[in-house]
Amino acid sequence: MELNELKETIQEFFQENTVTIVGSGLSAGEGIPGMGDLAKCLIEEIPSLIHDQSDIDAWSGISTELATGKGLEAVLLNNAPTDRLEVAIRDLTARSVGDAEKKIIKEVMRGKKVLCFSEYLERFNLRNDGLTVITPNYDRLIEYACEFNKVRVDTLFIGNFFAHFNPNQSKYMFCKGTTRRNNKQILAYSPRVTLYKPHGSLGWHMIDGELYSIPNSDYEDSLIITPGLNKYHKGYSSPFDVHRSKANDAIDAAERYIIIGYGFNDDHLETHLVRQLQRGKSALIISRSLYDKPRDLVKQNKNIIALCRGNKDGTEVLTSAEQCFFDNINLWGLHEMLKEVF
Repeated sequence: MELNELKETIQEFFQENTVTIVGSGLSAGEGIPGMGDLAKCLIEEIPSLIHDQSDIDAWSGISTELATGKGLEAVLLNNAPTDRLEVAIRDLTARSVGDAEKKIIKEVMRGKKVLCFSEYLERFNLRNDGLTVITPNYDRLIEYACEFNKVRVDTLFIGNFFAHFNPNQSKYMFCKGTTRRNNKQILAYSPRVTLYKPHGSLGWHMIDGELYSIPNSDYEDSLIITPGLNKYHKGYSSPFDVHRSKANDAIDAAERYIIIGYGFNDDHLETHLVRQLQRGKSALIISRSLYDKPRDLVKQNKNIIALCRGNKDGTEVLTSAEQCFFDNINLWGLHEMLKEVF
């Protein structure tokens, strides 16, 4: 594959009916702690937060495995925390992610940083139904990037400071008037991103049985699903179930996908995504590292193209038909790829 051919192929993904899936790799590139950093935080701080012997015993098994270098997700899948320990893990995770998010946004406010997702949005002509984005990330960098670009965001809540969860009405917040089409009056909407977050968000809270999105709230008690055995059980409660269901519907309806920094380790999303890829829908995967599961998907499906760092200073391009390498060019980093391709 020639470089110009590759660039043209990448450009074809930036059009309507493309669903974007954003994993932790994009947030990590901006400065949000990844699983390794979260594991270190837990090892340092959990012991001072637990006092019951059952919690201490449960943490002992978890921390022992973490100390061997095993990943946080894998360890928590093998060792179910107690209820109190799970709350402590959730609150520390939220605080760690939230503190990093604050630093990043301060840099944006001071003009020292532009979020990569802001640059990404500029490459789309947002019309009609706008752009659908799906992310398991807890942080709100996508939301900040959208509004920085004067693009509104629908997360299925209505309001600003104590926003109520209302997935049936939230889209009407973006109505800007009416227009005529085929002699019929139809609603016209402002450019927007519909954002589905099946693992929750830092600003989501449950108050007296009601779901709210509160942007300036404390991170404790955030509605987020942390890694581990309970992730799949909690994914079937509100609001996670609604976001997961709508995300899967969007995946099924999409014509193509751009998948950024996502490690393919979430069955909640992948059941639908993998099925659509196997049916022939196109996907562009952009990731620093490409693990075995996405590599196998690329090899088995001719409609997928993956860009990753590889083992040298450059970009490895992988398709079912070939594997090639471009020296001294970075297409696996979103900022550099956009700069190079557009």
